[in-house]
Amino acid sequence: MALRRYRYFAPALAALLAAVPLAAQEVGTRPSPPPRVTFRSATFRGDLKLREPSVAPAPVQPPAIAVIPTAPRPAPLVAKGTPASPAKTAPTPLAALPVVPRAIPTFRTFTTRGTLPAGGRDLALQPTTFTPYDRYLGTVRTVINNLAPQPANMVLAARLMKEGRRMNYCMSDPYRADPPAVTAARRAGDCKSKALWLYDQLGDSSALFVIGKVQRRARTSHAWVYWRYADRWWILDCTERTDPIAADSVSSDRYVPYYSFGKTGTFRHSATRIMMASALHPSASPVTAKK
Repeated sequence: MALRRYRYFAPALAALLAAVPLAAQEVGTRPSPPPRVTFRSATFRGDLKLREPSVAPAPVQPPAIAVIPTAPRPAPLVAKGTPASPAKTAPTPLAALPVVPRAIPTFRTFTTRGTLPAGGRDLALQPTTFTPYDRYLGTVRTVINNLAPQPANMVLAARLMKEGRRMNYCMSDPYRADPPAVTAARRAGDCKSKALWLYDQLGDSSALFVIGKVQRRARTSHAWVYWRYADRWWILDCTERTDPIAADSVSSDRYVPYYSFGKTGTFRHSATRIMMASALHPSASPVTAKK
C-alpha cells in the first residue's frame, strides 16, 4: 500500500519542489530566465504541430523630454481704428512700383511775358527764358522788381552819368553786382555795380540792364544801361563815359549787347549767336570791364 501511495504522490511532490523559490544567495548568480514563449497549437489529421514561437517585444519607452514653457509673444500695437497687418505680406511687384521722375535742376530766371518794350525791335530783342548769368542776377532781379517808376529826362541822366563816373572802380565779385545802397555808400563799384546803381537812380521802367562787350573781341564782358528817350535808345555807361551816347551812333563792333533785363522780361540780342555753346553749358565770362 505504501509503495502504491508513493507512486501516486511522487509526481505531485516533484512539481511541488520545482515550485519552491531559490535561496537568497542564488538570486545574484542565476541567469535571468529566457523570455516566455507562447506555443500555438493546431490540430491537423489528429497530430499536434507547433508553429514558430511569437515573441512579444517589450515596449520601448521614449526618453522623457523636458518641455520649458515660453512666454507668449506680445501682440503688435495697432492704433484704434487701424486693422492689424497680416503676418506675411506678399511683395509688391516691380511693375506696380511708382516711377519717381528725376528732378531736373533749373535756374531761376525772369518771367518772360512775351511783350517787347517800346522800341524793342530797334535793338532786335527776342524774349528768352534762359541766360548763362541767371544764377548771378539775384541782386539785379530784386532791383528790377522793386523799381519805383519816376519821370526821367536827359538832364537827370546826364547828372547821374557824371556822378557815377566820379566813383572809384572797385570789384568785389566778378559775376554778382553790389546792391545800389552799397555802391552809393562806398562810392565805388565795378561796371555792373555802377550800371545797377544808375538803373535804380534813373527809375525809368523802359530802361534795360544790359550785359555785353564794349569791344566785340574783348575777353571780359561789360554792363551798361539802355534807356529809351525821345523815341531813341541811349547808352548810359558811367564806367567808361560821362555823357549818354545814342545807340545808333556807335559802330557794330562797339557796345555789343548779349542779354537785356527789364520790367517786361528777359531778352537776348542777335549777337548771342556766338554764345550758343555757352548757353548749352551754363557758364559765363566775368562782367568786369574797366577803363
